[in-house]
Amino acid sequence: MSRNAGVRPSATRVVASMMVLFAVSNASFAQDDKPQGGTIDASDPTKIYTYMGAGPKYTDYTNNEHMTELRVAGNLGLSKKDMVFFNAGYGQHSGNQVSGSNSGLTNARARWFHLVEMDYAITSGYRGWATQIDLQLAGQLKGTDGQNVLSFGALPAFGINKNWSLYLPMNVVNSWDKKFGSYNGVGLNMSPLLVYSPDNWWEGAYVQFSGGYTRFVSGNLSNEGSGHLDITVAGKITPTVTWTLLTQKNFDVDLESYQRGKNTGLKNDWNAFLYLTTYF
Repeated sequence: MSRNAGVRPSATRVVASMMVLFAVSNASFAQDDKPQGGTIDASDPTKIYTYMGAGPKYTDYTNNEHMTELRVAGNLGLSKKDMVFFNAGYGQHSGNQVSGSNSGLTNARARWFHLVEMDYAITSGYRGWATQIDLQLAGQLKGTDGQNVLSFGALPAFGINKNWSLYLPMNVVNSWDKKFGSYNGVGLNMSPLLVYSPDNWWEGAYVQFSGGYTRFVSGNLSNEGSGHLDITVAGKITPTVTWTLLTQKNFDVDLESYQRGKNTGLKNDWNAFLYLTTYF
C-alpha cells in the first residue's frame, strides 16, 4: 500500500498552534482561580494541577541495545476544568546495529485536557468524564523517531470503593511518518487505568495499573496493533513534592518505530522511568 498519501505538516501545525493559543488565552484564569486547593491527590489523572517534574528513563530494545535519557514534564492548570500537559526528553543510545543518531532529542508530547463533568465525592459508581487532544511527536534519536501521533477522545471515570478507582480512556488515533512525510492511517485505542490508593502505606502512596492497545483500521497500518502494560508506584516526599516510578512492557508491533520496519530489531521492549514532581 502506498505511503505517499495523507495530510501534510501544515494541518498538524495548525492543530498544535490552536492548542498553544488556547493555553495562552486561558492562562490568566489560573492566577485568580486556582483549580483545586487542599491536599494534592496525584493518583487521580483527572484533577487539575500545575506542576513541573524531571527524571531519568531507561529503555531496552529487542535487539539488546538500550537508551538512557533525561525527561522533563510539566502541567499548566488553566481553570477548574482545563489543563495542558507537555513532556520531552534528551537521550543517548547505546549500540550501532541500526543506523541513525545516537544522541539527541527523544519523543515529545503535548496534551489538552478538559473536564466535562466530574463529582469527586462519589466513592462508588460513575463520577463523570473528560475529553482530551493528545499530540505525540517523533524525536531525533533512533528508536524514538518513528512516527507522529495525534489522538482525541474521552475519559470516563468510576469509583469502585474508597481505595480503588477506574478510568477508561478511549481515543481515535492518527499516525504520520516523522516529519509528517506521509499519513499512515487511523486507529482506535483503549487504555483502562486501575488505581489503588492504600490507607496505611507511606505518605501519598498509590499504585496504578494501565493496559493500552491501539488497533489501526485504515491506511498503511491497517490491521496492525500495539499494546503496553504499565505499573506505577508513587508517594510524597513533602506535601507538594512527589516521587514516581513507572515501568512499562510493550507488546505486539512497536508503532513508535514503525518507519524502521518490522525486522530491524530496534523495537521498544520495556522501559523504566523515575521522576520527581513539584506542585505549585
